[in-house]
This record gives sequence, C-alpha cells and structure tokens, in this order.
Amino acid sequence: MLLKEWVPQELITGGLVLWLIIGLALFCYGLIFEAYYYRYQKTNQQWIASWVKPLQILIAALPLLGLLGTIIGLLDTFSALSHNASLSISDGIGKALLTTQAGLLMSIPAMIMLWQLQRSVEVCDAS
Repeated sequence: MLLKEWVPQELITGGLVLWLIIGLALFCYGLIFEAYYYRYQKTNQQWIASWVKPLQILIAALPLLGLLGTIIGLLDTFSALSHNASLSISDGIGKALLTTQAGLLMSIPAMIMLWQLQRSVEVCDAS
C-alpha cells in the first residue's frame, strides 16, 4: 500500500522494463554530465574518450528496451483478451506503449548531448 501512495501508477504498470529504462538512463546521464564536467575542467580527456563508445551503445539500448516492454505489454494484453472478452484492448495497448515512449524520451536528449561531447573530443584530439 505504501508503494502505491508514493509511486505514480504509470511506474507500477510499466513493469520491470520501465524501471530498467529509468536505471540505465540515470546511469548514462550521470556519465554524460560527468564527462561534460571534465570537459569544462579540461581534465581526464582520456577518460572522456574511453566512455564515448560505451555510452553510444548504452543509449542506443534505451529505445530497444522500450520496444521490449511494448512487446511484453502487448503479449500480456492479448493473453488477457483471450481469457476475458470484455477487457478493453485500447487500455492494454496504451499501457504497453508507455515503455516505448519512455525509451525514446530518455534516449533522444542523451544522443544529442553525446554527439556534442563526441564532437568536442574529436576537436580536442585534432588540435
């Protein structure tokens, strides 16, 4: 009961995949902000360059996790429909698409920030 009072209903209905998206996004954004801080301080340039490629992969995984959550949600919806014909399909699909939305909303700004960071790393390496 306490969890339902403090956590929005969307985070509960999104399931484990939504929590994975949030956790991975927090990790990626933490690394990106740390890299921007190091870039501003002009320190740890090798650390920044070493994290660009792994961050590209991790950020690219966010929409894929969203798609996985959508597939799981749709399978659950169709399974419930096969047992109960009075269930609304639009409600189930709406809940299923929540993870895709979260994956895209988390990954697009992170990709833009990472592209800017990668461009500044390339300029620094060139000079």
